[in-house]
Amino acid sequence: MNESTQRELISSSEREDPLVILDARFGGRRVAADSNAIAALLERSRKRVPERQLVRMVHHMACTGGTLFARSLNAQPNTFVLSEVDPLSTIQLATMRSRFAPTDPILMARVALLPVSDEVAVEMFRASVDVLRARLDRQGRHLILRGHAHSQFCTEQDWAARPTLIEMFAETCNTASIVTVRHPLDSWLSLIQNNWKPFEPFTIDEYAHRYHAFLDRHTAPPMFKYENFVNDPDAQMRQICEALELNYNSDWRLLISAFKLSGDSGRKGDAITERPRRDAPDAVLEEAGISSSFLELCERLEYQS
Repeated sequence: MNESTQRELISSSEREDPLVILDARFGGRRVAADSNAIAALLERSRKRVPERQLVRMVHHMACTGGTLFARSLNAQPNTFVLSEVDPLSTIQLATMRSRFAPTDPILMARVALLPVSDEVAVEMFRASVDVLRARLDRQGRHLILRGHAHSQFCTEQDWAARPTLIEMFAETCNTASIVTVRHPLDSWLSLIQNNWKPFEPFTIDEYAHRYHAFLDRHTAPPMFKYENFVNDPDAQMRQICEALELNYNSDWRLLISAFKLSGDSGRKGDAITERPRRDAPDAVLEEAGISSSFLELCERLEYQS
C-alpha cells in the first residue's frame, strides 16, 4: 500500500472515528491529531475509567462498645459485617492456631519459613475483600469491615510503621468510615477487668498515649460516642447509616439479638441501655488524675475527666 492510499484510508477513518488518527503511522512519522480528535480521546478516556468501589469501615479501640455498634449495623438492610479484621495483626503469629489455619492463607503465608512481606499480606487481603464485595454487590448487599485497631495500637507493634485499615484501601477505593469511642476511663477499666495487658508499661498514661495515636490516624471519619448511642439509639443509627451510605431499618432493634459477633468482651445482653460504670479503684482514679495524656484525651473526646 503506497503512502497516498494510506493517507486516504486515514482520512476516511478519521471522519468516522477521529481517534484512529492518533495511532496511525506512515513513513516512520506519527500523524498529528487535530483539536477535535484530542477532545474526543479525553472524553472517551473519562468514560472508560471504572468507578472506584466503596469500602465501608468501622474503627474503634477495644472495650469501647464496638461490638454493639457492629451488631446494630448488621441489623440494617442487606448488610454483611466482617468483624475484627486486620491482615497485619501479629496477635496470632505466636499461637498454636498459626500452625493450623486451613482457611486463612494470609496467616499461613506470614508464618511460613520464608514469610511474605506486609505489602503482600495487604495485597492478598484486598484481593479477598474484592472477591467477597463483588459477590455481595451482585446480591444487593453491602460489606462493612469492622477493623481491629487494638492489633495496631495496643500491642508491641510499631503502629507508626504500618498502614491502618483505611490506608490499605485509600489508593484503590473510595472509603466511608466511622470512628466510635467511649469514655476512656470505662474502656481502661474493662481492659483491667478482662486482664488484657498487651503492652508495657501497662498504665493509664501509656494507654492514653496509644489512644491519641489511634485518633491521630483517624481524623477524617465522623465520630460517634457510645454514650450518645445508648441514650438515643435510633437517632444515632440514622446518622451512622447516612455516614456509611446505607439504608436505615426502623425496626433494627428487633433484629439485633440475631447477630453474634467476635469481640463481645463487655457485659452481655441485647438491651441497648446505659450501664453503670464499673467500680474504679482509688489507685486507678489517682493515676488518671495525674496523667496529662489521659486528661488531654478526655478533653479531646469531650468527656469530663
